[in-house]
Amino acid sequence: MFKIVVVVAYIAVTILFLIPVVVVQGLTHLEQLETWLPFLKGVLSLTFVSNLITGYLPSLILQLFLSIVPPIMILFSSMQGSISHSQIEKNACTYLLWFTVWNIFFANVLSGSALSMVNIFLEPKKIPGLLGEVVPAQASFFIAYVVTSGWTSTTSELLRLFPLLYSFVQRLFMGKDDDEDDFEIPSIPYHSEIPRILFFELLGVTYFFLAPLILPFLLVYCCLGYIIYRNQFLNVYAPKFETGGKFWPIVHNSTIFSLVLMHVIAIGIFGLKKLPLASSLTIPLPILTLVFNAYCRKRFLPIFKAYPTECLVKKDRKDQDDPTMTEFLEKLATAYQDPAMTAARYSRNDDGRSSPLLRGVEV
Repeated sequence: MFKIVVVVAYIAVTILFLIPVVVVQGLTHLEQLETWLPFLKGVLSLTFVSNLITGYLPSLILQLFLSIVPPIMILFSSMQGSISHSQIEKNACTYLLWFTVWNIFFANVLSGSALSMVNIFLEPKKIPGLLGEVVPAQASFFIAYVVTSGWTSTTSELLRLFPLLYSFVQRLFMGKDDDEDDFEIPSIPYHSEIPRILFFELLGVTYFFLAPLILPFLLVYCCLGYIIYRNQFLNVYAPKFETGGKFWPIVHNSTIFSLVLMHVIAIGIFGLKKLPLASSLTIPLPILTLVFNAYCRKRFLPIFKAYPTECLVKKDRKDQDDPTMTEFLEKLATAYQDPAMTAARYSRNDDGRSSPLLRGVEV
């Protein structure tokens, strides 16, 4: 029952998020903005204002709306019945990844035409041609998105402004002090960081031959991410749970999807440029990619579903060398007792309250 509720709520949130996407696309086209707000024609004629509105402002608005989605996905994952923190974050990571791919990538590239999102389902044969036509047109928007979302969010990770403000509010209004409560070391939010990185990977794979100008911006993002997150892992964050690498299949599936999408866009572009030989030579690529994915799922996916024997042997040997394990195992035997297995105790009062309901009757 809860799974059905989560699916319906997820679809509703996805549809509602299309509203800011349409607004953002309206800001990227000055003609549409002047049609909606004719009194701004004089202001929009200024070069600085037009560049700010069409370049930086749309991606900033989209990032602000996207920042409220991760807590919603955590809520959906908790409602679904996950019993561990790692499973909750893993499910939320998957939900947020495909939410981002659909609402940030597909909704933006297809929102130029109102019928495009309908035609892509009604006429599947035209999908390569449609993607080859609309995806290159959004290259400038995604370059600005990399700068706004990628560079800004990565550099702001050093400041951790929102946790700082939250701690300040707790001290000021709730009367909490560091001496009263133990300091809690934060853990990295995998459910929000992994989808962001994988989405930038999708942009790099799909746009490297359409708009190579995006590659330097992605390279700067990767360098900043390596330097900043290396410092955060070593000096700020502490892992709260061990998943055994169960987030890696999400990365693998996203990479395969990015490659297949790139192949489909390439087929569409070659078809629009009337290069039948190039299109024919590109068709086997997505097939080979899917075959490789099937091999990887059969060969490596079982490793991520259960812990390897080598890891279990190492953990057993480590537990054997731990002097506190003996005491822990002795306490574990009596740590929990099922109430149904405990001995029942009855009072031995001789009054009428404890006498049997049926008594022997002399005849």
